[in-house]
Amino acid sequence: VFIPVFPGTNCEYDSIRAFSLAGAKTDLLVVRNNTPSAIQETIEAMARKIKEAQILMLPGGFSAGGEPDGGGKMIAAFFRHPQLTEAVYALLQKDGLILGICDGFQALIKLGLLPFGQICERTSQSPALTLNRIGRHLSRTVTTRVVTNRSPWLQFCQPGDLHQIAVSHT
Repeated sequence: VFIPVFPGTNCEYDSIRAFSLAGAKTDLLVVRNNTPSAIQETIEAMARKIKEAQILMLPGGFSAGGEPDGGGKMIAAFFRHPQLTEAVYALLQKDGLILGICDGFQALIKLGLLPFGQICERTSQSPALTLNRIGRHLSRTVTTRVVTNRSPWLQFCQPGDLHQIAVSHT
């Protein structure tokens, strides 16, 4: 599992622990963006690591205040670089998996990987996350229902299964 750590993301250690408990080997890379050469070196290292991985996990956190155009936008900008786009497609071609949490999930939406399965330009019809209208943070356990198990992440679930999961939203 390759986990790039972007500025402001903060769930990478929890994710490493969860993947390790499931028997996966994890590979972490801190994204360096302080100079153009550091960005290019990071992109090259990320492309290599994605090509070696079976799973790409984009961590989250509340970078840029957890706003819909915050950290997810920066992560998506990285993945629009041709080297990273090519690496993501190579991962998907070999039945690799991608997971995004918080900012990572926002990036998957902004890239078009969710729901279209490909990196594409945004249009007025593209899905988007929006601002928190209630203006407060919610942290609680919620019940989710499996609607379909067509995703490899849900292959051991049955439609209709209920799961209690912790959520934390701003």
